[in-house]
Amino acid sequence: MLSDYTAHAKVILIGEHAVVYGADALCIPMLNLTLHAHVAYDEQGPILETEGYCGPFEQAPEIYNGIMYLFQELVVKRQQDTHCRLTLDSRIPMARGLGSSAASALATIKAFDQYFQLGLSEDGVTVLGNHAEDIVHGKASGLDFATVRSEKLVSFNRATGFNHIDGKLGAYLVIADTGAEGSTKEAVAMVRQQRDASEQNRERLDYLGVLSDQAAQAWVQQDVLKLGDICNQAQEILASFGVSTPMIDLLVDTAREAGALGAKLSGSGLGGVVIALTQTREQAQQVAQALSGKASGVWVEEL
Repeated sequence: MLSDYTAHAKVILIGEHAVVYGADALCIPMLNLTLHAHVAYDEQGPILETEGYCGPFEQAPEIYNGIMYLFQELVVKRQQDTHCRLTLDSRIPMARGLGSSAASALATIKAFDQYFQLGLSEDGVTVLGNHAEDIVHGKASGLDFATVRSEKLVSFNRATGFNHIDGKLGAYLVIADTGAEGSTKEAVAMVRQQRDASEQNRERLDYLGVLSDQAAQAWVQQDVLKLGDICNQAQEILASFGVSTPMIDLLVDTAREAGALGAKLSGSGLGGVVIALTQTREQAQQVAQALSGKASGVWVEEL
């Protein structure tokens, strides 16, 4: 008996930091950046096999505690045969705001569900996945897990929850890895301190929420030029709070000089990735080529 499941990454389009204070955050599924889970019988099992670890589940490093939780819930507590091997083959960089832990959780749940024929409901998958994310990140919003399960743009608001936005933008997104791990906790604290320090800072952050609303409208209207300008404005605001870095600035400038309509950091900042919007595939390839010599990794996603 074999089982396989492939999950994809995600990237925040806009709304980072402002979402903490009631604004919407827009999140894009990255269908071309994937993680593959495979479950098979192994008489030496239970074995977890990843790029960073291969061995018994109970000896896995703490970074795999979310996966260990899922193994306990889906295999041990259900008295399934533990002579199995879970292999996670990921192309999603960790700690870059790309949803690697959410993709790992989803793929693990689906692969075990298939292998053991558990018949999990979608609500059951959600509960398991969000709890695994809480173990990894503390109290998670659920946005990552919702987006790695979706092929549509996902909007999230802390008060009203999730909304899936239909339709394609008709554009391309280039994603460039700074090579540095982001620090969400540090970045959020930095922004909060500055926001509380002055009314002007509060207004700038509130305007980032306005830009998020405008971005959703631009997506629905397929107004790529407007969305590019919105991304540039958002980057200026985020940089003013100090969550951009010299590498982020370099990649943003490089993307714009290569023809991107807009470019910004994605996620909390202080590392992670930069996103750049283009109208055509040819422009995306041109931007990707310009970024490839400076970024740790570059991907192109059709929107």
